Order: sequence, then C-alpha cells, then structure tokens
Amino acid sequence: MNERSHGRLLPAAGLVMAVMLPLSAMAESWQLSAEEWSRPRSGEVVLSMTPVSRAMAAWEGRNDARLELVYPGGERGELWASELKDWLVALGVEADEVRLLPGSGAEDVLILRLR
Repeated sequence: MNERSHGRLLPAAGLVMAVMLPLSAMAESWQLSAEEWSRPRSGEVVLSMTPVSRAMAAWEGRNDARLELVYPGGERGELWASELKDWLVALGVEADEVRLLPGSGAEDVLILRLR
C-alpha cells in the first residue's frame, strides 16, 4: 500500500467508526432468566427484577427509545414475552413501545433490549 492509498483509507475508517458508534451505543440489553421470572409476580416483584428495573430506568430517560423483548422461540417463549409486555404496560410503558421478537438463543433467557 502506498502513502496515497493509505491516506484515503484513514478518512473512510473514521467515517465507518462515526456511523457505527451511535448504533452500538443505542442498543443496550439485559438478560432475564426463566428462574428469576418463575417467582410469583406482582408489580413490585417485577420491578425488583434487576433486568426489568434497569431496562425501565434506561427507557424512561429516552424519548425515542423502544423496548424489544427477545424471547426463546416457541409458544412458551411467546407467552413469557407477552406476559412481561403486559406487566410493562401495567407499569407505565406504552404498548406500542414494546416489540416482541423471537430468537433469544436460549430456552431459559429473555433479553430486554433498548433501541
């Protein structure tokens, strides 16, 4: 590589980093285990779950944020995510600000992701 082509790559690399940093900074996620979710639930108990409380706190601070619930595939995972969404709505999150997505990658983990 000569000096001339090297000089062209540096600005391009900087541009790629400038575009990627905001995207990576925007996505925050927390994992909720099936074991933690198996506790008897009430509004207080759901809010005491660390992944839920952290996701809610991050969501409250951002007007443009949406919560994604990435659940294990299948009916059981979908029911888990639907129930969590219902709790989040009961706790003040607008229903249209919560999106359910399959594919958490593990049967016993639901991912709360802020976008």
